[in-house]
Amino acid sequence: MYKKIINIFLLIFIFLLIFIHRGYSVEIVDRIVAVVDGEIITLVDLNKRLAPYLEKFKGKELSDDDKILIMKLKRKVLNDMIDDILIKNLAKKYKINVSDLEIKNYINNFRTRNNLTTEELKQQLKLEGITYKEFYNKVRDDILRHRIITALVKRKVLVTEKEIKDFYEKHKKEYKKNKKVCLKIILLPSYDKAKKVYQKIQSDIDFETAAKRYSIGPNAQNGGDLGCLEYSDLNSKWKEVLAKLKVGEISKPFEYGDNAVILKLVNIQGGTVESLDMVKDKIRQKLYAQKFEKLFKEFLNNLRKKAIIEIKL
Repeated sequence: MYKKIINIFLLIFIFLLIFIHRGYSVEIVDRIVAVVDGEIITLVDLNKRLAPYLEKFKGKELSDDDKILIMKLKRKVLNDMIDDILIKNLAKKYKINVSDLEIKNYINNFRTRNNLTTEELKQQLKLEGITYKEFYNKVRDDILRHRIITALVKRKVLVTEKEIKDFYEKHKKEYKKNKKVCLKIILLPSYDKAKKVYQKIQSDIDFETAAKRYSIGPNAQNGGDLGCLEYSDLNSKWKEVLAKLKVGEISKPFEYGDNAVILKLVNIQGGTVESLDMVKDKIRQKLYAQKFEKLFKEFLNNLRKKAIIEIKL
């Protein structure tokens, strides 16, 4: 009798262990990382969106800087997913829809541009870990997002002729033909690391020594010397940074891709200023992009203020 009771308790104990273990496993494999107006985002959803960004870390032993970068990416992707839900909910509110025909036309155009058959597209998606249905839904969401943004944000963006002229007068030096800038660079694996190196340059070592000691970029042993580059070929972010520098000055650290950069402007060579008529369209596009970015941020902030968002990452 006692033996039977002990066996029953033993079975119950084993069952509870299995149940607890399974529950714990589910928690590790998947959990809720955000709730947006009652709609949940799971860890599986987040990791799926994050996967393309993490390709370069595969098979690599992660450094502390890598771990910090991955956490930043997680937060950014999660915020993008939250914004997507808010915009979709807004589309429902205004009864804005995307037809199957629009989605199919978009996909057909995409296939044509990339010289893919439907089967080849499905195969490519499979290699990237995406089903055709998921791709189809993403296209629908992208069209919907574009439609909402066009209706509620883009139509408010206006760039006047006066604004273009004023910008040109203030930034003439940026519009020189055949202008070259001679630069030195310190390339670092993270923004935090760059800030520490920048502080060292401000206090006890010169730029060239810092480049030799810390830079992971080109010509580190030559003080990070990049030589003289065509200004027109530079990335827009670099142009923005260099516009604030005088010859001999050093930029504050700024993010560039997955890394961080500190630049030294060594010299500026030649160049004749282009006329306003020649650069008007470029300036208009630049000002439009700046205004749009500002309005879009305000638009998203207003959506977030009205929503109930709980982040559990």
